[in-house]
Amino acid sequence: MKKKPLISIITPNFNNGRYLEETIKSVISQNYKNFEYIVIDGKSKDKSLKIIKKYKKFINYFETKKDKSNFHAVHKGIKKSRGKIIIWINSGDMLDSNATKNVAEIFTKKPKINWINGRCGYIKNSLKFCFIPYLYPRKKILNGLAHKKFWGYIQQESVSFRKSLYIKSKGLSTKKYSASDYFLWKKFAKTDKLYTFFIKIGYFRTHKNQISSVKNYYEKDTGYISSK
Repeated sequence: MKKKPLISIITPNFNNGRYLEETIKSVISQNYKNFEYIVIDGKSKDKSLKIIKKYKKFINYFETKKDKSNFHAVHKGIKKSRGKIIIWINSGDMLDSNATKNVAEIFTKKPKINWINGRCGYIKNSLKFCFIPYLYPRKKILNGLAHKKFWGYIQQESVSFRKSLYIKSKGLSTKKYSASDYFLWKKFAKTDKLYTFFIKIGYFRTHKNQISSVKNYYEKDTGYISSK
């Protein structure tokens, strides 16, 4: 590998102490070590801060302040980041142990690529499993993916991108209960193709109390038609 790129890993958190430690452990156990870890907490009142303090020597930047939303926390984290490559993993979700290695190799070997996705990973009842990567043609992303006739959403945990692309796109909307990642992908697609690789990056944890399930804001924001 050429010069090892610095990867910035961003974790937003708010009152998710139940699963936060698993997220942190999945980050600090990465096989590729040239990364910084940024944790942005929204002034949690559960055991989150105690967990973060336990692992503070592994965290390069941390703040706990009230924010507008999960996406606002991610946006703040990316602005603070020093790396040219971003991995965004929410509290409760987990990175594959080779996530940073896989991402670093691709972006180093493919300098013209700005945005990638890998295999879709899920955690349910403590079991982890992966599907094959979905292909997302640029035209389909621009037209909207949230329809039962197509694949569905681009899984944020399986995505990595260059910070320069994020800046060029003007970044995430910080609106609360918004499908902001969905709209970020559409912004990215205006200028760049999403490249798909058969690699593991992250796993999304499914549970009954996750905000996207409780609030159904994806359906409201995107006009998603359920296939159920």
